[in-house]
Amino acid sequence: MFIKQTLEEKERSIRTDYPEKCRLTGKNAAVIKKIQAVVGNTKSNPEKLVGVEGIWACSQLIKYDVKVKALLLDLDSITTNDAYQIMLSLCEMAEEIHIVSTTTFKKIAEVGTSAGIFALAKFPQTFLHNLSPKKHEVIVVLDGLEIPGNIGTIIRSSDGTDTSAIFICNRKTRVTHPKILRSSQGSCFKVPIVEDETANIIEWLTKNNYKIILTDTDADKFYYEQNYNGRIAIVMGSERYGISRDWYDVNIKTDLVKIPMYGDCDSLNVGIAATLMLYEAAIYRSGARK
Repeated sequence: MFIKQTLEEKERSIRTDYPEKCRLTGKNAAVIKKIQAVVGNTKSNPEKLVGVEGIWACSQLIKYDVKVKALLLDLDSITTNDAYQIMLSLCEMAEEIHIVSTTTFKKIAEVGTSAGIFALAKFPQTFLHNLSPKKHEVIVVLDGLEIPGNIGTIIRSSDGTDTSAIFICNRKTRVTHPKILRSSQGSCFKVPIVEDETANIIEWLTKNNYKIILTDTDADKFYYEQNYNGRIAIVMGSERYGISRDWYDVNIKTDLVKIPMYGDCDSLNVGIAATLMLYEAAIYRSGARK
């Protein structure tokens, strides 16, 4: 049984099964430096790569068939059958397999939670022209959001409410930011995410007859008074600057809604506000809201 084998036996087994793409890799290798830059979010990331570690997170790569550029294995730390099964699947998916020492593995991962498995994966990309609008669906538009944790929360809530897609415009942070990956709990691999210019998104929504709903503290209507049937696009703006003026063009038909505030604070965290809006839309569309 693999997990009971010695380190040498494990290495030999992997290298025998994958002779063309498996190698022993040291701490100064280019792939290690590349991963450190991705995990630390310290350099530009044109390939849109993300670092994924541990059994549960890596299982999401398998579930959603995410492209794995490189797989790093600390074989000493792969000690459970679950980890072994994940490793087998990822070995099939990965373009490269790197067997590293525990010391090298510590440079890129949290050894206590990673189970000896780390994948460098390509963040799924979706484009407006790839989308086929459904008769009834919800899209959430994130305009100028700066905080990665908030974006990750909204991605997770979008998954929870079966939201069709997330559009990001006026981007202030990379979708590959490690905090987005962590706070989305892997939902970023499931929910289609489109990054584009505001004008292009508005044009696409208008052309496809979406009802555009702006969350605005100056609105006259509360969010629970809104009709959420049909094709809906809910626009959430930056906590600091709000929704950009492009959305308020007189030629764009929009509905404005607000969330009531009963205490002293004047607004909610955008992650919470978006979650509230998405669940209201989901409940309304389920027929439960009478």
